[in-house]
Amino acid sequence: MLDESYVITHHANTADVVNAIKKGLEEDGMGDLVKEIRTSDSAAPSGHRTVFRRSRFVGTAIFLPLVLRVTGNDTRELRYEDDILFALDWQRLDVSSLVAKIPDNINSAERQMQRIRLAESGDERIISEVAGVTQEHLMFETAYAVRMVSDIVPNAWWARDIIGQLLAGLEFRGFGKAQVNQLAGLIVEELRKWLEEQRNEKAEALFRAEVVAGRIQFRLRADGRNWKLPFTAETFEPEGAEQLNGRDGGALDKSLFSPLYKGDFSSQDERDIAVYLDGDKALTWWHRNVARSHYAVQGWRREKIYPDFIFAVRHGEYASKLLVLEMKGKHLAGNDDTEYKKAVLHLMSNSFAAEQTLHVGELDLVGDNGIDVECDLVLIPEWKSRLPGFFR
Repeated sequence: MLDESYVITHHANTADVVNAIKKGLEEDGMGDLVKEIRTSDSAAPSGHRTVFRRSRFVGTAIFLPLVLRVTGNDTRELRYEDDILFALDWQRLDVSSLVAKIPDNINSAERQMQRIRLAESGDERIISEVAGVTQEHLMFETAYAVRMVSDIVPNAWWARDIIGQLLAGLEFRGFGKAQVNQLAGLIVEELRKWLEEQRNEKAEALFRAEVVAGRIQFRLRADGRNWKLPFTAETFEPEGAEQLNGRDGGALDKSLFSPLYKGDFSSQDERDIAVYLDGDKALTWWHRNVARSHYAVQGWRREKIYPDFIFAVRHGEYASKLLVLEMKGKHLAGNDDTEYKKAVLHLMSNSFAAEQTLHVGELDLVGDNGIDVECDLVLIPEWKSRLPGFFR
């Protein structure tokens, strides 16, 4: 995780390393962090600078709904570990499908040495890399297997019980101790994959059920348990940096904060989207959400979703809709992370609409006419055809 900046020791291929890191961050949807990368021989960054609201938005309080856990009179933000991970029923898993997946033959692939390391962030916390092939005698150690799934199963006793059932199932299939030892690496690898699948499926089912039951809520509340958009923002760009201009070449007019610099955006596509938003007559204001520091939506997986753009659309005299959009590149279409974020955002939008109908009395903080909140995910190549629909 980047705190202030990456520092990369200078060598002949520094440029290639830097470009590779930047490309990786952009592909993972963390283009905001690209501007924080510097080499050891580059000038030290000037650090964060504060930018402020445009004058006409200084007195505007803007609220967005949080994903909340509601139990009786207790209402708080949803916590993944407490409310999702520990709430899953880990003690009644049927391991028969996993037992059936373990092959009963041994080949060189199962004799590979694995280098295991912990990731600093992300939903997958343990990374396994092939380090070579060994002829050493292998051994399956239950304690080691428990440690290797500790990021998935939060209780060591539960993990030990699951592993015990797996070993019992393999023994019933006819696996001897020596065979289990030789397949130790493969067994742990398949165990992790299977547990991740079980966790994700059960977490989604639990999350959706809790939304239906009203114990997970997504709505604007009169009691103040909302996310309040700040009155200041930060930029890494120096004074005098090139600003982003509108369609007519003049300054942007509807961005919530000013000034906005070209370097504040991680790609030309994002700049084009910002210019498009600023020029639409139905738009009241827009804001580019900063990854890892501003508004986030908590779903049924560990990592929160940080949408890229937030904007208000006006129909008639009042702003009637707040849009929260996550943007993804075409190369990420259909992958697991994209489909997950799309599902969460759609669920929250539908949940908000239902809550607004059932609990309209709790929306008095946004005016008599109320307000709608819509969350969605848009692929970058589709934005020109998708965005106009949000202004109707």
